[in-house]
Amino acid sequence: MKSGRLDFIRKEFPVVETTKDYREILKDKGINAVVIATPVTTHREIAEEAMFLGKHVFVEKPLALSIEEAESMVYTSGKLEKKLAVGHVFQFAPAVMKIKELLKKKIIGKVLHITSTRINLGPPETEVDVIWDLGPHDYSIILHLLGESPWKVNSTRNEYPFGTSNKPGSKTKNRLTNNAHIDLSFKSGITAHIHLGWLSSNKMRLMQIFGTEGTLVYDEMLALDGKLKLYGKGVDNRIKNKASDSASLGYNSGEITLIQLEQHEPLRLECQEFINAILFDKPIINNGIIGLEVVKLLETSSESFTKS
Repeated sequence: MKSGRLDFIRKEFPVVETTKDYREILKDKGINAVVIATPVTTHREIAEEAMFLGKHVFVEKPLALSIEEAESMVYTSGKLEKKLAVGHVFQFAPAVMKIKELLKKKIIGKVLHITSTRINLGPPETEVDVIWDLGPHDYSIILHLLGESPWKVNSTRNEYPFGTSNKPGSKTKNRLTNNAHIDLSFKSGITAHIHLGWLSSNKMRLMQIFGTEGTLVYDEMLALDGKLKLYGKGVDNRIKNKASDSASLGYNSGEITLIQLEQHEPLRLECQEFINAILFDKPIINNGIIGLEVVKLLETSSESFTKS
């Protein structure tokens, strides 16, 4: 951490001790848990060292640089009986929590397909591409909502000169993936399409979940009271009608309902859940297992590309 950030923390929180050496924290026996918000290339080393020194660990997304590293972290967590949480903060977003509840109640019937669009301008200097930067959010949300991992991943991409690398940890100059379309297929029959992009300043965070009895539309960019809408099954009188009736035939969206959401700060709730999991030995929904599954999808979608 740069000294300027430490100076800021000392000024804002004068009772908080600071250090430039993270091992001072790990060796402090009075500390039972740590949060690791460092470059992904360092996650495994710091997290496993922390667990071996008796700490529970909260790691920012993505969990690790590779499947091998993520598997090692999950194994170490289980072996040492230490909690391992991953910073998939959208699992704690009010809209996502409500969608999970509504899907369990089968409000839209059987889920058929999910689309998700996550677009914004890319960071000016980066060693990771758009998939590793934005993908963890959509992957963690979809895995959390469906409770299953896809068996098939197909991707198409656009590349433009940007940043320093197209693989985390690489120092070689290369062309980064700035725009990606990823298709997921699940054994349950559900499909999903994810569009990730760094090409527009028109920031979008839009997810639609289509079911046999309706559609849930989640727009994270809207105010809380408009983020989540339920579209009814709709009315279509064109089916099994005569061509002579064409003037009166048509369809409409059916009833549209604004879903009321609980007002809370996702990051605060995520941190509180981590603390409660430690204090009361409770399971964590953003645990190392889902973190590992997200890393698997990140690697798989990066490797399964077809250039467009």
